[in-house]
Amino acid sequence: MPTSPYFRSVLLLSALLPARFALAQKKTSQALPSQLHYAAYHWDETRHQRLPVSAEEATLPAVVLKDFTATEFYFDPVRKGMREFTTEHRIVRVNTADGIEQYNKLAVPVLPGGATVAVRARTISPKGVVVEVQPESMKELKNEAGAGDYRIFALEGVENGSEVEYYYTRERGMSHFGREVLQGGTPEHDVAFELIAPTTLTFEAKVYNSTAKVQTDTLTAGKRILRVQVPALEALHNEAFAEPKAHRARVEYKLAYVANKGDARQFTWADASQTMHQVVYTLSKDEAKAVSTVLKAANAPAGASLPERIAAVESYVKLNYNLDPSAESALTRVVATHNAPELGFVRLLGALYKALGIEHELVVNTDRSEVPFDGSFDTWGYLDNFFFYFPATKQYLAPSRPDFRLGMVPPGWTGTPALFIKTITLGSIESAVGTVREVAALPATASPHNMAVQVSFAPTLDKATVHLHQEFGGYHGAQLQAIYPLVPADKQTELLLELQKPVVPDGTFLKTTAKNGERGLNILTKPFTVDSDLESASLLDKAGPRYLFKIGTLIGPQTELYQQEARQFDVENDFNREYSRQLVVELPAGYSVRNLQDLNMEVKAGADPAAPVYFFRSAYTQQGQKLTVTSTEAYHQIYWPKKDFEAYRSVVNASANFNKIVLVLEKK
Repeated sequence: MPTSPYFRSVLLLSALLPARFALAQKKTSQALPSQLHYAAYHWDETRHQRLPVSAEEATLPAVVLKDFTATEFYFDPVRKGMREFTTEHRIVRVNTADGIEQYNKLAVPVLPGGATVAVRARTISPKGVVVEVQPESMKELKNEAGAGDYRIFALEGVENGSEVEYYYTRERGMSHFGREVLQGGTPEHDVAFELIAPTTLTFEAKVYNSTAKVQTDTLTAGKRILRVQVPALEALHNEAFAEPKAHRARVEYKLAYVANKGDARQFTWADASQTMHQVVYTLSKDEAKAVSTVLKAANAPAGASLPERIAAVESYVKLNYNLDPSAESALTRVVATHNAPELGFVRLLGALYKALGIEHELVVNTDRSEVPFDGSFDTWGYLDNFFFYFPATKQYLAPSRPDFRLGMVPPGWTGTPALFIKTITLGSIESAVGTVREVAALPATASPHNMAVQVSFAPTLDKATVHLHQEFGGYHGAQLQAIYPLVPADKQTELLLELQKPVVPDGTFLKTTAKNGERGLNILTKPFTVDSDLESASLLDKAGPRYLFKIGTLIGPQTELYQQEARQFDVENDFNREYSRQLVVELPAGYSVRNLQDLNMEVKAGADPAAPVYFFRSAYTQQGQKLTVTSTEAYHQIYWPKKDFEAYRSVVNASANFNKIVLVLEKK
């Protein structure tokens, strides 16, 4: 299988720093309210020796020896509102240069509307030398994009075998939902999370990807403490065809009950449905007027089919409005400036479809590659991505994604549940009802990557003439088709050659053209297509009286799935997909092929051999000197259990094995 453009890795702490910051100094601490459970939190001031690690752990880049987080909700009598205080304490043994690089600079995020109220950090060397970071060395990075600042500081005296220890407390306005990630790319010991709230507020929590349970402590007067403790967590590593972030041990929590509201559960899916519906569809009079002007300009053809009308409105908006995260979502401003944030696109398109009487449902979920949606736990922390579902056509639409058109949303939003919000009308009253349902992934046939290669050889057999045709459909081509028209004309050929050259790396490209590279096309019906004419001297190697024809390379580089370690995760494909290749070769006159049978391959996986969910097949036919080789590779299922990983791996490796096929040409 070709190497995937959707490779992702777990980002380390250093990657949290956005590119544009201004530097400032600030006081490092202030007094915490004395009523906080951990108001006097501190480390062991008398400790001068490192905590023990095993011989094996001493060889790792880093090991987290303590990972403690406590979040407390507190009523601030001065600001007359609830505030949220979070204390975090880490002790990390760093054993190598990589470990030092990862942990010798620390960044403390300060969320919008919040502040860091206490920070301390120190190192303990293998010899027991303790060096504490001085307050004046701590700098604050101001995020000019407004997404929150960072307190950053460097740690002195870090060497192989040192311990890095730090703790801090942050405060911000109260959030009714939260997520605490317990696991990452470094092995951890003594992991604990506490959620502390007044007994008038009842929070609920759920643990994922761990056997740990939520314990409730009500012994502290006036407070309820939810506690999760995990003795040890292994490091999560990147694996091919898996989403490590989605498998991290984590805690989701939400405010479920408020004392003065009795047994009425708070922030349910029903509440979310009403709230999201109001946010998206409630318009002021001025907004309604603005929408009517856009509706006239969009000029959706009244006599067209429903999919054509939906697509016409979508295309008009996405071609005439710019995605700007800093813009206002008020539709009066969106229409006036032609700039909109994600919510602005959702509101505008939702209003247009509503005005046209086109039935649709608002759909909200998370990206399964980050945090899979769990419909059984109604935290609004899962409500990240907004899109539409059209029941009459059974199609989805991503309003704020210019790289996708009707029928496609980002692949991580599919193959996972979501909250579907349907508008209901009772007389003149409009309301909403929500249900949790699965967002079906597109079938493999919607994302084809097709290749057609024609090869002939010079009479002297010193070079080959090749015509290379590639079609990128569905998710294979969505980003290509969106980016291509934005690339300067003098750079477009360079982009196309990036797609073609890997197939014949030494090729001299004589002509390369693209088709379906205009703005506003739907990749589901018009795949991005590239054609090249080229010459290559590397496809044939002379071996005595014979020639070796590297035909397998003509399907391009393939993923080789060889893994020595035990598989950590189930297989999770980004999207269902298929690959079709046809190689047509005019064999040199007077030569035959000794090993044509090598081209016949079939590898498959699935419970039904007659209808496998994954497969690779190749075969050949020959008429005179014309050799035609066809191969088909398909992946029809997003998930596959790791216990059957070998069957999946055999299919992936089949194309890599085909890639290595060399035909032996010999004189007749």
